[in-house]
Amino acid sequence: MLSKKFLRLGLVVPILVALQVTRVLAGTTGSLSGYVIQADGTALAGAKVTATSPSESTTTLTDANGHFAFVSLTPDTYTVTASKDGYDPTSQPGVTVLADATQVTRITLHQTVKVLGHVTSTAQAALVKAGTTADVYSINSTTNAKTATLGGGGSLGQAYGAIASQPGVVVPPGQSGWFQTIHIRGGDFDQVGYEFDGVPVLRSYDNYPTVSASTLGQQELQVYTGGAPANSESQGLSGYINQVIKSGTYPGYANLTLGIGSPTLYNSMQFEVGGATPNHNFSYYVGLGSSSQNFRWFDNNNGAGIQQQFGALFAALPCPGGATSKNFTSCYASGAGPGGYALGPPVDSVNIASTWDHESVVNLHFGLPHHNDSGKDDIQLLYDNTYLHNTYYSSANDWGLANDSQLANLNGGPAFG
Repeated sequence: MLSKKFLRLGLVVPILVALQVTRVLAGTTGSLSGYVIQADGTALAGAKVTATSPSESTTTLTDANGHFAFVSLTPDTYTVTASKDGYDPTSQPGVTVLADATQVTRITLHQTVKVLGHVTSTAQAALVKAGTTADVYSINSTTNAKTATLGGGGSLGQAYGAIASQPGVVVPPGQSGWFQTIHIRGGDFDQVGYEFDGVPVLRSYDNYPTVSASTLGQQELQVYTGGAPANSESQGLSGYINQVIKSGTYPGYANLTLGIGSPTLYNSMQFEVGGATPNHNFSYYVGLGSSSQNFRWFDNNNGAGIQQQFGALFAALPCPGGATSKNFTSCYASGAGPGGYALGPPVDSVNIASTWDHESVVNLHFGLPHHNDSGKDDIQLLYDNTYLHNTYYSSANDWGLANDSQLANLNGGPAFG
């Protein structure tokens, strides 16, 4: 039986309503710009440029200087295609747009000749792309999944493993997913800035983050190994972390992910659904996640097989002559261990026995088109809630005592109150 203590923590990020022109909140969108040129290096005006990704697709035309720009894109990996009558269309895949940064690219179009065939290739996104003006590492879902265990066994469903994989970052092991300590470039825990989709989430009185850094709904994880970017709402001296949350797409999608771990228990479930109108004036994302995890110390039997090396069970060690624990001469000195009648087991009451983690995220966007230009304002409603429930080991029960009365008899009074 376990002696239980309960830790119930909830976080509701206040509903965020913001109006702004052509861009949403700082840290949630990025920009893409560049030039379309001909083979001789001259600018090509009036070329059609399209940026396409799973998140969205948008089109613009180059100006007289061959320049184009997309000022508000959802962070994702895009394929940029340029075309014009009389020229062969050219695509540039693997252009990764980061939140709060501008990517710059250049596309060359050649005059139409006989088409022999088309070849499409896909490149993996690098951690740092040209055009990024800060020391920021962008982590996608694939990298996050492969590095999950680096943050310690208590945070398998969270982003601390991916954070720990970045240069200059140290995440101490043995933490359980809430208020985890992070050190960036030697700085202390309260010198790291945190934002949740552009919303600052640091407590004002101790600069601790009020989030569990769950990977549920995470589109992109940004780790700045240095000071916070200039337009951040949070603050940090040694480093800065921002989680960009997924938005709905057109067409919509739904995902269900289940996980089972053994020999120690780790069960997880994540359900995500998202969608948007064809013009992206409304989009929604809803994510629900839950995981349960048990912890073991020394081995899968919590060290029961090595108890003879660390001490015998309390129940086998009554005080001789019926003496109580208050009689130091006849009880303590005659016991199994020096200074006491039993050596303590290696598991104590401060070790976490199990964790239940329940997460939910809702991200809604409402676009308000302008009447006098092609831009639009954006209203975002963002909801996030976390519930962590932890239980802790009682070493006496784990090591074979049927109930606390045995300890009470040995000690001459209540064992633990």
